Parts: sequence; structure tokens; C-alpha cells
Amino acid sequence: MAQAGNDGFARLVERDLDRVHRFLRSLVRDEDLARDLTHATFLRLRRPCPAGDDGLPTAAYVFACARHAAVDHWRRQRTRKDAEPHLAADPAPPATADAPLHVSELRTALDRALGLLDEEHRAVFLLSEVEGLRYGEIAEVLRIPPGTVASRKHHAVQSLRRELGRMGHAL
Repeated sequence: MAQAGNDGFARLVERDLDRVHRFLRSLVRDEDLARDLTHATFLRLRRPCPAGDDGLPTAAYVFACARHAAVDHWRRQRTRKDAEPHLAADPAPPATADAPLHVSELRTALDRALGLLDEEHRAVFLLSEVEGLRYGEIAEVLRIPPGTVASRKHHAVQSLRRELGRMGHAL
């Protein structure tokens, strides 16, 4: 990491731990695996890496490391099982007094629809809509042109609308 010492790393963890874990959990759709990959990501970030103006790695670099951790995991799994990675569905969030049943049903439907997207489209959608990264940052994370980011996001949104419509949730 550009800024030496535990103070800089502690600031990095404070700034990005929850975001990285949320991204990985949505990407791999497995809580335990997301925890392991989050840990691997931050171990990777302990090494020297490019830093932004605040002395910490940029958000794009951090999310790129997280995505690489997931891709590395999938590659190891494919080698072991000689099969495509299996993305399990997250359990539906329970309805609570704060989240009425219809909101819970919509979350469950959205989760299922996200699970139907391939990893490339899901990653773009999550980085844009959940993590708030700009197209240029997403392009840096995924190492693709910004136009490809825009195309994948458009495709993801159209697919999500279509799937949610099939599930009875018109948008």
C-alpha cells in the first residue's frame, strides 16, 4: 500500500470493508465465500499498490482486487471440478415491520433476477447501482472500455426489467 503502516491500512478497511463485502456477496451469492474473498482482497491490498490523493488505493483498484479474488476462486473451482462456477441463490430476506411484505417480495424477485445475469453484466450493474462507481471507474475495475460498461449496464437493466416483469413486478 502506498501509505505505510497500520494507520493507512486501518483507514482503508474502515472506508471499504463493508462495500467490498457487499459487492462480493452479491457477485458470488454465498455469504461464507464472500467473507473469505473479502479477507483475500484485503490481504492483497496489504501489498504495495497505487494510491489516490488520500494515500489510499482508489475505489476502482480496491474493487478490481475484489473481482480478481472472485475470478481466481472460480478458476480454481473449475480446475477442481472441471465445471462452470455455480452461483447459489441468496436466501430471501425476511419481511419485517420496517420492510413490508411487498418490499420483501420485490427484493427476493430482484435477487433472483440478478442471479440470472451472467457475472459480467451483474458486476457492472452492482458496481454502478449499488456501489455508485462511475463508468470510467467500472471500466478500470473490469479492464474494459467505458462503452462496453454502458452496453453491459443497458443489457443488465433490460434483462432485469424483463425478468421482474415475468415475476409480476412491472417497473
